[in-house]
Amino acid sequence: MATLADVHVPDCEELDADTIVRRLLEQDALIAPGGLELHDPSTGVTIVPGCCSGLEDWRAWSEAPADGDVWLGHDPAPSIAVNGDRLRVRQDGGPGEGGDFVDVPVALFPALLETVHHDLVGFLGRVGEWADGVTSSLSAALVRRLDEALSISEPSGDVAGVYGLRPTPP
Repeated sequence: MATLADVHVPDCEELDADTIVRRLLEQDALIAPGGLELHDPSTGVTIVPGCCSGLEDWRAWSEAPADGDVWLGHDPAPSIAVNGDRLRVRQDGGPGEGGDFVDVPVALFPALLETVHHDLVGFLGRVGEWADGVTSSLSAALVRRLDEALSISEPSGDVAGVYGLRPTPP
């Protein structure tokens, strides 16, 4: 919530929580910088999101198994390339370049996205608890607004993952 306030509410440090929530609810679009982070426990490699690819874009990753053409931000410039039955996610650069990468079996990819979905549902629950304590009259509206902005309640798969793909703060 601090990141959302910092991005969308000028001088948020000087405002109370009720005012911050009201201003967040007034926004046309909410972006949540941070994106998704991918970690391979067997190699220890972690791919961090590039800038300009926030949590609001997390569902775009579901398109990766089809063609690998998913915007993951820049600076660094993470990329995904389909490599047979695997997706190669590079930290910086295109498919033919060196550097750190994580190979994810295409068959496991839906499980990774389900893990992200589960984490975001948990985040909504925690936002609701927090908002109930600081501005209970706006709590439900805030949860609905974040749910809409981050596309959390849309249907997703239901399998479990091995690799660590998760939402990450900036």
